[in-house]
Amino acid sequence: MQNSFGLKDFVLFVLLIAAIVSVWISMVQDDKQHDLLSGIAADLRQQEQALALLQRQLDDSRTEDLLEEISAKLDAGVIVSDRSTGGDSGQAPAPRGRFAWARPESEAPVVGFDDPWDFETSPYDDPNVEIGGEFVEIYEGQPPKITPYLYADVYGRRIGDLVCESLGWYNPESLAMEGRLAEAWQYDPGGMWLRVKIHDDARFSNGDPVTAEDVRWTHDDLLYNPEIEAERMRGVYNAIADIEVLSEKVLEFTFKEPRFDNLEQAFGFKVLPKNVYEPWIESPTRFNQSTGLCVGSGPFKLARVDPDDQWTPPSDIVLVRNELYWGPRPALAGFRVKVVQESLARLTAYENGEGDMMRASPEQFVLKSEQEDFLKKHVPHDWFNMRGGYSFIAWQCGPRNGERLTPFHDHRVRMAMTLLTDRERIKRDIFKNLYKMATSPFLSSTEQSDPNIKPWAHDPARAKELLAEAGWIDRDDDGILENERGDEFEFAITFGQGSESTLNMVTFLKQEYAAAGIRMELNPIDWSALDAILKARDFDAVTFAWSASAPENDPNQIWHSKSIENQGDNFIQWNSPEADALIEKGRRVIDEDERMKVWHELHALYHEEQPYTFMLEVPWLRFVTKRVGNFQEYRSGLEYHEFWISRESSPQLD
Repeated sequence: MQNSFGLKDFVLFVLLIAAIVSVWISMVQDDKQHDLLSGIAADLRQQEQALALLQRQLDDSRTEDLLEEISAKLDAGVIVSDRSTGGDSGQAPAPRGRFAWARPESEAPVVGFDDPWDFETSPYDDPNVEIGGEFVEIYEGQPPKITPYLYADVYGRRIGDLVCESLGWYNPESLAMEGRLAEAWQYDPGGMWLRVKIHDDARFSNGDPVTAEDVRWTHDDLLYNPEIEAERMRGVYNAIADIEVLSEKVLEFTFKEPRFDNLEQAFGFKVLPKNVYEPWIESPTRFNQSTGLCVGSGPFKLARVDPDDQWTPPSDIVLVRNELYWGPRPALAGFRVKVVQESLARLTAYENGEGDMMRASPEQFVLKSEQEDFLKKHVPHDWFNMRGGYSFIAWQCGPRNGERLTPFHDHRVRMAMTLLTDRERIKRDIFKNLYKMATSPFLSSTEQSDPNIKPWAHDPARAKELLAEAGWIDRDDDGILENERGDEFEFAITFGQGSESTLNMVTFLKQEYAAAGIRMELNPIDWSALDAILKARDFDAVTFAWSASAPENDPNQIWHSKSIENQGDNFIQWNSPEADALIEKGRRVIDEDERMKVWHELHALYHEEQPYTFMLEVPWLRFVTKRVGNFQEYRSGLEYHEFWISRESSPQLD
């Protein structure tokens, strides 16, 4: 692309002038000059908004022109010739021009050109849209890291989704896979290869183009560098055998075997700029210790990225609009994350205007949804979506910290714990019937879940029988169960502090288990410490929630015995050959109906083994200020880059 002084440069020039004017205003003491200059600054902001809307119109116009061009070419037919010799080889020829990168059409059709990446719901369609302003979200947990591939929680992933992009992602409404960085692709009907054409305009926030080599390097040299502590992600993206760079913008994936999720694997991992990250991973130890090295091609970027002065908790995470973004440009000027872990303090901060959105506890949601004064300024949102996930109590099935077995290595004990857990009462009294009962990692809204499997009922009598079968009885009539060695049944449950609902739940369970002769101690921790505890397998039981990242759950990452190794996500060390076989079989079944039968078998195994006590399917409960525009409840969750916000009383960007 040619460099020239265009509309975007003019917008940046106008903003620079506005900044200079603002500084001048602060230095001028004369009231009349101050009023005059303030008016000029306001006029410049209006011009900024008008220019941003004009830029959006130009983007739409270019998209329409591109679609017309593609349609015309397809209507006219594609001129083709043999790719290798230029002569008649007797094989299907390869296309010239726009499709020259593709394999012969007989091998696989080209898809993707007809649906360029854009907003699902454009903020610019709203006549009241305002350009600029900072959206502030209050997180309930503190992410320890936001460096891609090193983060260990949903909070780090949310930041990564705003800053970095993958080749494709799921449509917010249909959940169908769509191109993002990928402009077009061909996928082998047999599932063994995928050829991808990267969008010509795609570029990182530093201006470098996104290339096929960036994709290959991210996967091969960063993600699969054994010295990089990314085992969690390697457990997810493990289908790819080879990535071949064919040209600057074209690459081809070869897969290890036909699998149902090969396309999602190739399209799912975040693509990072090689030129930026390569020097950072020269010292893997230093990179592994990094907290804020997040650079990508997404609609936002970190306000500051410096390996010698990184973002570290508990500082606010500050993102600003990526002015070089190649895709649909956000109306927001920035995005800020504050962390307030304590539930009441979080609500107080939100109501005091310190944030535009927060996750509400069930008690808060029910209470505030009935207060008229609250509803004048805020909107409660309650919906189930792909990222809602499920909560659970995870039982340590292997040796804790590599030293001793817990009582939960016995599946009879795990089943007894589930039968002692009155989930129906917890759902009703603590979670206000806003949640659904869970029976497995497969959400009930998906085809993976077997609808014939129902939650285990609260049954203390049957639990007592199972515990006795496993050798746990009250041998000295002191009200506490003991095993044959005389060890009392006692354990600690680890949970993140700050959630009122979680504290109420574990407090209730402590009483329930005590009535059955089991002593449970509460071990509240700071959320940022959880990852280290899980990696060390240093817990008896732990409770939190998993959030899905795809419409169909690949159980390999969490449940296969191979994920026990290298600090993987099978942190409970559940080793089930039967589960391993079903996971491997299901991943290889391409036919969806047949694959669902395998997942149903796996669902039944979870139900009998109870490696987790599957608690509740989690909806998204959010309070959002009315100054936020274009807030959409999608099946995928939220599309933050579609928001706009009233700049009246808006916090100022740093």
